[in-house]
Amino acid sequence: MSKNTRKSGRGRYYARYLSHYTKKNHMLIGLGFLFLAGVLAGVLLLGSAGEETLALLVRVVDGFVEKRRSQGFAQIFASASFSSLFFVGALFICGFCAIFQPVEIAMPLFKGLGFGFSVASLYGSYGAQAAAYVGVFMFPGMLLSTIAILFCVKEALKLSASFFSGMRGKEHEPYPLRLYIARFFVAAVVCVLAAFLEAALYSVFANFIILG
Repeated sequence: MSKNTRKSGRGRYYARYLSHYTKKNHMLIGLGFLFLAGVLAGVLLLGSAGEETLALLVRVVDGFVEKRRSQGFAQIFASASFSSLFFVGALFICGFCAIFQPVEIAMPLFKGLGFGFSVASLYGSYGAQAAAYVGVFMFPGMLLSTIAILFCVKEALKLSASFFSGMRGKEHEPYPLRLYIARFFVAAVVCVLAAFLEAALYSVFANFIILG
């Protein structure tokens, strides 16, 4: 078998795998794009904000950076945990309402908007210095917690859709509540681990990456 033939065979295999994965996880991928759209919207909205708004955001960001600098491990862990677990808890409750699907879909957009605002504000205040700060302190924990939250959105949508079908009198397979609770519990654990990682990174690198 020639080298070109082997490459072509691998290319077809990866193409089929990607197609299968995309079809199987189309909802999760779509929610991921919603999160990225929120990040982009946050950056663009900040860029078009007026001087007074920018000055206010700069003060907020400066306050956040100073607060993080003075906090200990436990305080950072608690703050980061609450931020992520708020989304998990809200989505868990929303899943039990048949008509809350638009709210559930908006969650990734809202989370992305907040992250986009934060990153854009940091870059606006500190320029290139913010790259290391975002990359070390914010991005790892954000990535883990966002993945967990996207899975929560998917599960909440499935449960809401199940209730909605029941309201309309359609035959449907009930979504197992035990599985729903178990998956949200796993997502909550991932968010707690993400908060632990964020707090640990602050504790280890706080004296090496300083803004201002």
